[in-house]
Amino acid sequence: MTNKEVAELAGVSIAAVSRYLNGGYLSDEKRQRIAQAIEETGYVPSANARILRLKKSNTVGIVLAKNDEATMAGVAAGLEKYLFAGGYGSSLAYVRDDELAEFNAMRSMLEHQVDGIVLISSAPVPGSLELFERARVPVVIVGQHARSHNCVRFDNFGAAYDLASSLGCDVDDRVAYIDAPGRFRSFGSDRRKGFLAGLERIGVPEDHIDVVPGGFTLADGYRVGRELLATKPGYDFISCATDTVAAGVYQAIRERFGSLDSSRAPRVSGFGCEPILQALVGPMPTVRFDYEECGIKAAEMMVSLLKNEVSSAASIILGYQVVGV
Repeated sequence: MTNKEVAELAGVSIAAVSRYLNGGYLSDEKRQRIAQAIEETGYVPSANARILRLKKSNTVGIVLAKNDEATMAGVAAGLEKYLFAGGYGSSLAYVRDDELAEFNAMRSMLEHQVDGIVLISSAPVPGSLELFERARVPVVIVGQHARSHNCVRFDNFGAAYDLASSLGCDVDDRVAYIDAPGRFRSFGSDRRKGFLAGLERIGVPEDHIDVVPGGFTLADGYRVGRELLATKPGYDFISCATDTVAAGVYQAIRERFGSLDSSRAPRVSGFGCEPILQALVGPMPTVRFDYEECGIKAAEMMVSLLKNEVSSAASIILGYQVVGV
């Protein structure tokens, strides 16, 4: 089926069919006749032909490079909701903290002529940023700050600072902080520095605080939690860079003391306020982010870039809510 055949069936010109497919002006009568012809035949116009003709695909590439699946799902949902409402499609690639896969996914999207790319990542990606600059397509980065690029992110330092300040730790308490490993700035250094600054504010001495390397999985939290619980003297508080790790620590506490409510068990905090984990372990001190709002803000920024409504790089920092304290 071609534009010509649709035009013949609808009794209109080929130009009218082209205007219909590209959102141009048509009388209501012609529009209805063309729509009926397309519905009857199941005609699907060639996306490649449209890209060649209009030099745009109305598609935004979304690269999911974060290690936190709940975060990615929320951000992607917000992105797609806003993009679809504005007439844009999306092309998703999930690379899960693999720098080479991340680079290849973005290069593939550019080869398929996406109009822009949203990168959801917690870590600096200098190679990818160079690719963006060569490709000259709009880029929005979610989860981190990159100079000269448009960014949407949360205030992880401020959130961790407020969380630590609200925990009610005494100056005599021993505190362990399970850090996020590797190159993840928002999960790692931003949260760690904010948490330590919050403890300093409430007077917990530096020699009462231990920062230990952890991971991102429940198994990581369980493993590190078991090691910390075996320490003499024990810790009064164990704080974790994510809720998932905190759930693993809770598992180790339950195994060691028989109950999370044991008077000998340390208190635990997380980060992210994931509903499923909250249901499994019960309410705990953590930080709630609106990931869907983050996706919507990123999509708004991308659409503004595609419409040439902004000319300089912008950085949006979203808020948070400390809960369970």
